[in-house]
Amino acid sequence: MFVSKILKLYAGWGMDADVAPLWSTLTSVGLSLLLAWVVYELLTRVVIPVVLKFVAYTSVKWDDILLNPRLLKVVAELVFVIVARLTLPASLIYYPDMAGLALVVCKVGLVCVCVHLVNRFILALYNLLEDNSSSRITTLKGIRQMLQILTVLVGLIIVVSILARRDPLAIITGLGAAATVLMLVFKDSIMGVVAGVQLTLNDMLRPGDWITLPSRHINGNVVEVGLTTVKIRNFDNTIVTVPPYSLISESYQNWRGMRDSGGRRMNRSFTIDVNSVRFCTPQETEAFAREEWGKGLAEGERHVNLTLYRRYLEHYISGLPDLNTSDDMIYMVRELAPTPQGVPLELYFFTKNTAWKSFEHMQAAVMDHVMASVGRFGLRIYQAPSGLDLIFCGSHALGERRINGAEGGYER
Repeated sequence: MFVSKILKLYAGWGMDADVAPLWSTLTSVGLSLLLAWVVYELLTRVVIPVVLKFVAYTSVKWDDILLNPRLLKVVAELVFVIVARLTLPASLIYYPDMAGLALVVCKVGLVCVCVHLVNRFILALYNLLEDNSSSRITTLKGIRQMLQILTVLVGLIIVVSILARRDPLAIITGLGAAATVLMLVFKDSIMGVVAGVQLTLNDMLRPGDWITLPSRHINGNVVEVGLTTVKIRNFDNTIVTVPPYSLISESYQNWRGMRDSGGRRMNRSFTIDVNSVRFCTPQETEAFAREEWGKGLAEGERHVNLTLYRRYLEHYISGLPDLNTSDDMIYMVRELAPTPQGVPLELYFFTKNTAWKSFEHMQAAVMDHVMASVGRFGLRIYQAPSGLDLIFCGSHALGERRINGAEGGYER
């Protein structure tokens, strides 16, 4: 063996037989570590730069992400540990205890580097999916974290089995007794992992989704879907962090479907005073028939002003520039069941404005037009009397009583 050859070389040089094994062992160990270091430097300074240049030269992008510098550096570290594992224990042949210790250290180092390499590969694969896919892939962050944690746990079990000189399966069996305690201690984490996987696989939540969860005062966009937490930025710029299992156990509203469809629903209602509903006069019918929405009105028939008003509003909605009628997105003005306050009318249609600000401006403009045009048809919108209305009515009644008193005395 190589150590024996060095020992014979030192003996031929006249070295004392008592110290020759020590010096031959030190020389062999030094050469072993030097060989591993040379191989590592050769890979990091020569081979890896060549590989990176070749990767950058190709037109595809997946190799740039998978064969990134950090992952290739871990591969070089793995080669370093393998070379040390093959040469270092053999260099300590004259010292069995040291050889056994070196073998254990090399095995532990090999496991640690392998775990590091697997985690780097998982991270590179996640980045590849995130770069080449839709926003749904970004919710795989929880699964990526779970796989990395499992890899570390498996590595720890193997390291413990190496140090204890036991079979890894025996270590796993021994951990089964402590599983109950671990489940109680890490209950929230385990529930978060399971819920995070369900949210991801069922495509229930993605970063960027607008969600509302009234029970937790959440109304904003999802920032991050993690393994044990989900971060939401409310519209007041506050950050709310909730466990994933709360989004599984509780009901929340996700507005992603509205954004993807390109149509946001406007559903507003107002109440017409029943006392203002009547038949239109012939003059009103004749005037309405001259307008575009009123074509086809028979002059001899009696038309209800509320019916014509609904017809007018539907024509007004049909002319909105941002009206969306695709994918069964209907528009209508319907009459609901009468209430003690009057007859409710409901506007139901979809707009292409899905952004919050532009949608609110359009909704306000539509309702302003509704309130401004109702008087043309002799209708009134019901409004509950306020204190000012009561004061006005009282003043009006008092004025009438004073007029009556001036003419014939106050009423008693």
